[in-house]
Amino acid sequence: MPAYCEPCGRSFKGQKYLDKHMRYSPAHTKNLLQVKLPPVEFKQQDQLEKSPWSVIVESEYGEVLDTVSAHCHPLSELKANGYIVHPYSPLDYANAGKCKRCNSQQKKTNGQECTFHPSRRNRFNLRRPYKCCNTKGKGCSTLPAHDFHPPLRAFKHKDYLETPAASAKTPKFQAVVLDCEMAGVAGGAGEAILLCVTDYVTGAVLINTFVWPTERITHMRSPIHGISKSTLETAVSQGQALHGWEQARLELWKYIDSSTILVGHALEHDLDALRIIHPLIVDSGILSINAVGIRRTQWGLKTLCAELLNFQIRKNERGIHDCLEDVLATREVVLFCTRNKEAFQSWAETKIEKEMRLQNEREIAKLEKENEKVWKEMAEAKGEINSPSYSGSDNGDEEILHWSDVAE
Repeated sequence: MPAYCEPCGRSFKGQKYLDKHMRYSPAHTKNLLQVKLPPVEFKQQDQLEKSPWSVIVESEYGEVLDTVSAHCHPLSELKANGYIVHPYSPLDYANAGKCKRCNSQQKKTNGQECTFHPSRRNRFNLRRPYKCCNTKGKGCSTLPAHDFHPPLRAFKHKDYLETPAASAKTPKFQAVVLDCEMAGVAGGAGEAILLCVTDYVTGAVLINTFVWPTERITHMRSPIHGISKSTLETAVSQGQALHGWEQARLELWKYIDSSTILVGHALEHDLDALRIIHPLIVDSGILSINAVGIRRTQWGLKTLCAELLNFQIRKNERGIHDCLEDVLATREVVLFCTRNKEAFQSWAETKIEKEMRLQNEREIAKLEKENEKVWKEMAEAKGEINSPSYSGSDNGDEEILHWSDVAE
């Protein structure tokens, strides 16, 4: 469907072409930076000098935006890292159910009967964990069919919406940094209780407000973020809190559209809390994983700040998260990763060397365990009880791997 930019009087083949026009057109960039940006929080020059947060001069705005735009992750990569990248479809959850009675995964049952305990397990009673029987096995009752229920993620997915398309009439920010603090709610999910958003280019604070979940709070998680339920209730009573994730999502959409780049660390959790599908993401966690090339290892924001930027966050006694500090720290990490390629690559090479060393140590430990097992089997077969220094038998055909086989 054709799209039209009224301020410029130009037509485009579709919405994605209009989005690109609004992001890269000098006319829109100039208007956005001059009109839409609120004042930066750090006003005094001495504050700027003491602050660890970068100050981007206006002449570098375009370069900073172009650089971060070049690092947006493909949708396939976002999906592989747990992001929801398209609206809900029942086909996405075919055979993904879980039996309410026996907890079996639907895709693994293969027509098997449902064997379960009618009573709930008492984990504190090790001798008789189930009231329905005296067994500790898989179950004492059997039915021919399972009672499969879709996963919680499927119900949540139905609430997801795509970020509104860009409009020339209401230009939004070109890149923002986002973070949420969470509390546990009924059903085991996590919901946002604090939403913090800053402009990526300037660091200006756009949103820093509490959110009152619509679901009943079961775990405040105060040791993580330091927010108590009474603090949240006070914010609600004073009209200083957004009502639920839907209002929080609408508040965020006042500042962004589909052409805005969202920057964050493990941002899939924050977008899950807000039920947002967004096409343009730069995740500092994914950037670090891609640089090292080892997917099983992930680096937290605190570690990245310490190792890449040489400064500490969460320096309080209990290591409690400060949402605004985390947002500004994420901005710093992404600025570093995208603008200091040689230093970032040097860090990655150090991590690769460390991981190879650890992998070698794991292989050695594995061989040591295998050698010990072989020695025990041989000793048992001969009825011998020797010391661990025993390294073989009289039979020259017997072979035991040694550390040197993999130490090179």
